[in-house]
Parts: sequence; C-alpha cells; structure tokens
Amino acid sequence: MSLSTLTMQCNSSGWSSPSRGSEFGVVSYDWSNAKDQWAAMKPMDCEERLQRQAHMTKKRNPSSKVFVYRNLVKALPWFSSVREKLDDARYSSWFLHFDTSKKPSAYHVPPCALENSTKCSIFYHDQEQTPEVPTPDKPHPDGKCTQGNCDCGFHPCGEYLFDHRNGSQLRQWIVDSLINGPAGLGDKNIDGFFIDDYWCSNLLCQRDPTIAGCPCDDPVQGPTEVEPHSQLDMGLSDEDVRDLTLAWNKTMEAAQRAILKSQGYTWSLIKNQENANASPEELKADSCFEQLREACNATSKWQNHPMLFGVQHNGSNMTQFNQDLAFFLLARGKYSWLGWGTWGMTWPFNAEPAHGELPPLPHGVPRPPQLDLDYGMPLEICHEEERGVFKRSWTKAEIQLDCNNFVAKIDMEELDYDKS
Repeated sequence: MSLSTLTMQCNSSGWSSPSRGSEFGVVSYDWSNAKDQWAAMKPMDCEERLQRQAHMTKKRNPSSKVFVYRNLVKALPWFSSVREKLDDARYSSWFLHFDTSKKPSAYHVPPCALENSTKCSIFYHDQEQTPEVPTPDKPHPDGKCTQGNCDCGFHPCGEYLFDHRNGSQLRQWIVDSLINGPAGLGDKNIDGFFIDDYWCSNLLCQRDPTIAGCPCDDPVQGPTEVEPHSQLDMGLSDEDVRDLTLAWNKTMEAAQRAILKSQGYTWSLIKNQENANASPEELKADSCFEQLREACNATSKWQNHPMLFGVQHNGSNMTQFNQDLAFFLLARGKYSWLGWGTWGMTWPFNAEPAHGELPPLPHGVPRPPQLDLDYGMPLEICHEEERGVFKRSWTKAEIQLDCNNFVAKIDMEELDYDKS
C-alpha cells in the first residue's frame, strides 16, 4: 500500500525531511523547497537543490518515485539551465519581450531589478513569488537575497516567459535539457515531474469552452499566475496569445512523450490533472452511492485511468480516514495514489511558518499504519453486494463500505480494522 501513496512537499526554510518523503510511493518536490537557502546563493541554485533533495530521498528508499518541479511556461532564472540561455544573446528569440513601443514607466511591472535600477532586461518578467533583498518596508520577502543583491545572472530576478512560437529549437532544448538533462531524467534519482502553469486563450475558449483551463481566469488569458497586465506589457494581440497557447501545447505534448520514452512520469498525465492541476478525488458521505456505483463499473474512469484520491481532513485531523481508505481500495484501478485531501496533496510533515497552514506538531501528522499494510492484489472490481453496500475482495483483505450508514470495514488475514 505504501507504494500507492503520494505527496508534494515544500519546506521553504530548508530541506524537506528525506526520511518522511521516502515513506511515500511518490514524493514530488516543489520549486520553493529550500527557497531560503537557494535564494541566498550567488548565483541561485534551485535546480541543483531539487536534485540534491531527490538524492537524499532515494538514498533512504530506492523504491520511492521522486518527482521534481519544472515549468515550461515560465523561464525561471533560479534554474541554472534556464539562466544560461537567458544570459546568452544568441537565444533572445526563445523569450517574450517587453513592448518596446512603450516607455518603461508605462509597464505594470518594473523591467529593472528592485535593488539596482541599472540592471534591466528587454525580456518580459514579473516579480510574483520572486526573491528580493529585504527592505524596511518589506523585511520578509518571498525568498531573501543577501549582500544587497539578488543573483539570477545577467538579468534581474523575475518570472520570464518562453516564446514557444520559436518552434523546434526551443522545444528540443526543453526536451533534451529540462526534461532529459542531467538534473532531470538523466539522473537515476529523479523519476518524473510536476510541470507547472499553462497558457490560455480567450479565442480558443470561445471556439471550444470544454478545453482544459477554460475559461481563462488564472488570472486572465495568457500565461497563468503572471501579473494580469502581461499581455499589454508585451504588446500581444489576442491572436498572439492564441498562437502561443497552441505552440505551448505542442511543447507539452513533446515533453510528455519524452518523459514516457525515458520511463518517467508526470502529474499532468493523471486523469483530471491537466494544466498543472494537483487536486485529488475525495469521498463525500452524501454522494457515496453515486461515486461507488460509477467506480464499480469496468468502463469507468476509476478503472481505466490513473487517479488521485484524497484523505478528508479538518485542519490536521483526518475526519473519515477509514472510509477514505476503503473507498480507495474499492474504487482504484491499476494506477492510483492516495494522499492528503487538498490541492497539491502535501502531507503536513511539520510546522512551516512561511506557509502558515500546517499543524503545530513537532513532526506533523503521522502516517496511519494502515498505509503501510499489504492488502495484496484485487481479485475483482468492486460491486454492490446489497443496496448501498459495496465490496471488493483482495488476496489479503476483504473491503466493504456501507454508504447507508457511512461505515467502512477492512478485514485482513491477521489484522482487523473495523472502524466507523
């Protein structure tokens, strides 16, 4: 069972616990992991620290699958491989530029470094979640630079943007370096990625509202999680945004194919996790019947697609763990993972003041021992034994969930977890 658990971890103050991470079948490390450390480096070394975190985790449990962060929308200069291209004028066409017909004072984001007005860039960039030099007005920025400057190379620190209309040259570099490079799947300690952000086009959404990501509200059309006036600051037309969205889709397809070819995996290939989603399916007491009747169908998404399941909680308290575990064992298909029931599925290891949402426990929420038991292999798909009572036989356990009374029962060869 432990190999079917998943978490995304981020300890911005330093390393995430490799011991805790190695308890999970899949542990994915976010770019802000160890941010206080890499933001202070000269130059910044987020990419290498993600790689080091993967090494520490694999060393403790080689069976754990370790994923690291990538972004194919934003060209983040705290990644060494990206910074190298940003700093090389030969690759200027790989990145979107500010609209030079406007005065810099008309931009909605500063083109120059906040701590050094002479360090400027022609490439568009915002400062969302960007490390800064602490000031009296802002003593605790999202990542503290040291010695009075932030070192992201030749250009100011910020979130730059790839121009995927460049075509095959940029796309091939992304596949060869960001995906399959020595800090990616070229390292045996890295098994896959969480690939963040996406492009969204109003023109495409108007033509087909069912496209993943529509409507464009994160926060507006264009690149997601970027200052909402980026289209104006870059002088992009709606047609430009459409073309960039289509080109980004081609890059994502190439990246996903390359990942699979290299025996890796990515969150975005999991059902309903397209476009940088990380939101698990959760069991609801008032829809227990409907959810299990759908799942206990051989043609359902549950049986035929990789799926994420979440453990319901109220703060740090798991409110229906036994039902959630029974639901997972009843409904899961060949490839499914169970984790904390929140976006990102971050299991709360320990209190992290920068996040402010984790429980005040020395070592966070312990993993229930049931997550480390061996239930064997399923002998059948689940079925409705009687109205509202769903069952499934495994080689080492009998699983039952009574939706009428919302009571779960897991009978094992030697252990009986009969809890309501």
